[in-house]
Amino acid sequence: MIVVSNTSPLIVLSNIGEFEILRHLFDRVIIPEGVAEEFGDPVPEWIEVRGVKNRVLVDLLREKLHKGEAEVIALAIELNAGLAIIDDKAARNTAQSLGLKVIGTVGLILLAKRKGHYNEVGPVIEKLVKRGFRLGKELVELILKEAGEL
Repeated sequence: MIVVSNTSPLIVLSNIGEFEILRHLFDRVIIPEGVAEEFGDPVPEWIEVRGVKNRVLVDLLREKLHKGEAEVIALAIELNAGLAIIDDKAARNTAQSLGLKVIGTVGLILLAKRKGHYNEVGPVIEKLVKRGFRLGKELVELILKEAGEL
């Protein structure tokens, strides 16, 4: 499955040492040039960087979203991607309204557990919270219930 990712999930996964789950979960991970710029660090060779052709759509999306988010949505549409990886709620809503399937960082972690990459997601969620990823206590409980760990 081809996925197109925004910057924040890449940074978050990198910060907690879980960047490789993307490689294990998906055949192809693609990011737009704007996301590569925002990421800053050299992008691993297994992540493809692509330019977005539909600049008109990007410009329209930029009225409400950041550059990376707008480019992710436009590129996901261009590539008919199976999934867009986005954490920002407004960007997720926009992507879904345009017919894209969307997943966020927490969803990736739950997917990785379902696919056998993790025995438990609790320690990974704990790392997320310690690194400043905003998850309230009730949401953490919901995530752990979804993972069958509560």
